[in-house]
Amino acid sequence: MDSDFIALVIASISLLVAGLSLGWQIAQWLLSAGRPKAKLLHGVQGRGGLATGPVEKSGEPRNFESLREQGFNGPEIIGVQVTNHGRAPVTVDRIALCTRGGNMSVVPQNELLGPALPHRLEAGTNESWYMEADFGYRLVAASRAALHEQIRGVYMSAALGSGKSISTPTTLRM
Repeated sequence: MDSDFIALVIASISLLVAGLSLGWQIAQWLLSAGRPKAKLLHGVQGRGGLATGPVEKSGEPRNFESLREQGFNGPEIIGVQVTNHGRAPVTVDRIALCTRGGNMSVVPQNELLGPALPHRLEAGTNESWYMEADFGYRLVAASRAALHEQIRGVYMSAALGSGKSISTPTTLRM
């Protein structure tokens, strides 16, 4: 075999290994950060706790008649569950209820149920925050009446310590 050909093969293999190594380093860098995701919850309060579930893609509000028969007679609630899928901790600074199709939002001060903010979410953990659904009904009514916005419903967002904000992909129709 020709020495030029052998040198070309070795150089090609070296280039391939270097490319794979660079790709692996980039993947590790991307995966080492916190990767928070938000899920919209809807439920009812009562019996010393909360009965909640994720909002379906249709956005239809849940029917709480059977839960109310079981003693969950408290107010209807809306919540957000923030899960950190990454490897680094994430800080949640603020929770807001926002209108889908409008510009208004509500940031509850003392009415938020859940851990105090700011809250640090370690890797692989989640936490939930809730507020009475009445905030959403009043926000939607005010947006439609005063600002003439075409509101399709509400969603929740969480402002993070990094300056980014995550939102729930689903919308609760109101």
